[in-house]
Amino acid sequence: MFPTDKDFALAAVMLDHSVSVKAKEKVLITTSDLGIPLAKAVYIETLKRGAYPMLDVATSGMDYEFYKLANDWQLLHVPEEVVKAKLSWADAYVRIVADDNLRSLSEIDPARMTERSKLIRPLMDPMIDSDRWILTYYPTDAMAQEAGMSLSALRDFYFESVLVDYKKMERELKSLEKIMDQGSEIHVVGRMTDLRVNIKGRLAQACFGERNIPDGECFLAPVTDGVNGEVYFELPTLAYGHEVSGIHLEFKDGRVINAKAEKGEEALLKMLETDPGARTLGEFAIGANFKITRGMLNTLFDEKIGGTIHMALGRAYREKRGGGENESAIHWDIVKDMRTSGSVLTIDGVEVLKEGRLLV
Repeated sequence: MFPTDKDFALAAVMLDHSVSVKAKEKVLITTSDLGIPLAKAVYIETLKRGAYPMLDVATSGMDYEFYKLANDWQLLHVPEEVVKAKLSWADAYVRIVADDNLRSLSEIDPARMTERSKLIRPLMDPMIDSDRWILTYYPTDAMAQEAGMSLSALRDFYFESVLVDYKKMERELKSLEKIMDQGSEIHVVGRMTDLRVNIKGRLAQACFGERNIPDGECFLAPVTDGVNGEVYFELPTLAYGHEVSGIHLEFKDGRVINAKAEKGEEALLKMLETDPGARTLGEFAIGANFKITRGMLNTLFDEKIGGTIHMALGRAYREKRGGGENESAIHWDIVKDMRTSGSVLTIDGVEVLKEGRLLV
């Protein structure tokens, strides 16, 4: 399939705004066969800018076959030389995720995926810790089904949420970033929620299309042992192909000491057992893309919903802004809806988010 005008428009945003590609630079474009239209557009636009593209395409649906059939040696063997060579070759990275079935791994033992992720994640860290990568999810039938809409409706929704004025978003979020920079404690009150998060000395990161498409959030890493209280997450998420919803966590001195879920509790507990760092928050963020108004069962979209907050269990980013110390093989974002009656987020006692409205 040849790219549409909107694919080319998004490719231009990703190359010019997100990763600022220059002539003679090298761009690694990774996707699956279902993301080819956008990948082609990125490839063509990269050439137009005098840079050198490399297209790395995987066949969708192979993960299930691998985890089902791989013996122990195969499961624990990662072609490190190949992965390192690709990542070290590139100056910039464009990652386009396009899934054929978001629940294809639901019958696989999560422990198998956990063991492999512990080996793969460190290889990906140099890219993640760099400032030259962009990630998006491309519309597929599977994504539309999870969102409860047609593929045509999803494509309209997708391009409306990704083709936005990121310069305007930057200006608006910089004021929130400043408030979070200067703050000492975040206090969240809402449904089954009374949570205090120590952020003293942390620097926030306003996000406006430089890492994620769509974008629209401001995040930081909490002080590692500075999270106390309870929090309930209204929006469902996926873990190892299983839907997990109604998550309720209790924190003491930065660690999850109690965890429950109304659905998918076993998957939740497996995530928390990944490693010691999986029980600690690596990120706290406020969602601010008001073009996204509903949950999609897709974290990249759901965490950006205007008027929500999200927290990531596991690894903190290493960048000066938004970064922290927590180490883990996972970085699992979970979204809380703050648009409900009585929901308030304050920073040092000043209301910043109230019932879904940003007050800055």
